[in-house]
Amino acid sequence: MTRPFVLDIGWAAVLDELRIRPDDLLRAARLPADLLRQERPTVDTAGMLRLWTALAGLTGKSAPGLEIARALPVESFSPPLLAVFCSPNLKVAMERLALFKPLFGPFRLSVSSEDGVLSVCHTPDPGIDLPPDFVGLELAFLVSLARKATRVDIRPRLVSFVDPPERRPYEAYFGVRIRKGSSNRVVFSAEDAARPFLSANPALFSVFEPELRRRLEELPSGASVTERLRAALVETLPSGRAAIGDIAPRLGLSPRSLQRRLGEDGTSFQAELRDLRKRLAEDFLSNTAHSSSEIAYLLGYEDPNSFIRAFHGWTGTTPEAVRRAPAQPGGAPPP
Repeated sequence: MTRPFVLDIGWAAVLDELRIRPDDLLRAARLPADLLRQERPTVDTAGMLRLWTALAGLTGKSAPGLEIARALPVESFSPPLLAVFCSPNLKVAMERLALFKPLFGPFRLSVSSEDGVLSVCHTPDPGIDLPPDFVGLELAFLVSLARKATRVDIRPRLVSFVDPPERRPYEAYFGVRIRKGSSNRVVFSAEDAARPFLSANPALFSVFEPELRRRLEELPSGASVTERLRAALVETLPSGRAAIGDIAPRLGLSPRSLQRRLGEDGTSFQAELRDLRKRLAEDFLSNTAHSSSEIAYLLGYEDPNSFIRAFHGWTGTTPEAVRRAPAQPGGAPPP
């Protein structure tokens, strides 16, 4: 489902920093030449994706997402980012950014604070395929925001991509090795999550918050409860907290209401969890060198044997047998 997005005036600052002419960007994105001069410039989902794709191409860099992330002037880019930038600390900033993220485009952030770390996951809306460098831009921006607001060279504890961009420049920027995983995620230490923002400004946030919440209310909800469940499961599987009691509150529902809504869609929580784990397991076995123990962790199993038993129940064979078997026509897993 398409939805409208308003382009804030901060786009001009980004283009100036990148030395890209607005006319060149709009022409490449097949958007009206006067779009950025309109009182309320608005694009739909397809237009937003074309805009970002065109911007990446016009940077002329091998890692365009990283180039754009460095160019984003956090403190003056847009009202939503100003609201985030004046947060008291990194944890609150990520929570605010997650709240306002749907204003930026067809994607969402989810934030969790468990085991002394702050985990931030980036997920596209259902049916949206984001290029690796766009996701690279998003994760790099999270780290850039943390560094600019605290004036500390924060290095995340972990960075993972479903489909990693060119690794070398991003690893140099993050200061850690990039992992391939089941979610696009940045993890910060508890110490960094609590770092105070030098830009903290409660009064400024109180000015922006009512308007930003009004803009959120204008957005159509779009995704069905089944689509939202699938996105939430992808984000939470590696944490091991993928029971219905963990997931339902993330969707604003009780476990009973979630089961009822899924039943109306012709499915169930366990069916969705099983199907996602099976699909991800087959993908990991076909496209990565992860061991069965590593895959078990990524799928939220407490021990490898539980994963192996479940995989045998899905396919009638073992993960290692699938990995050793020759590829089938069309990439299908062996029987």
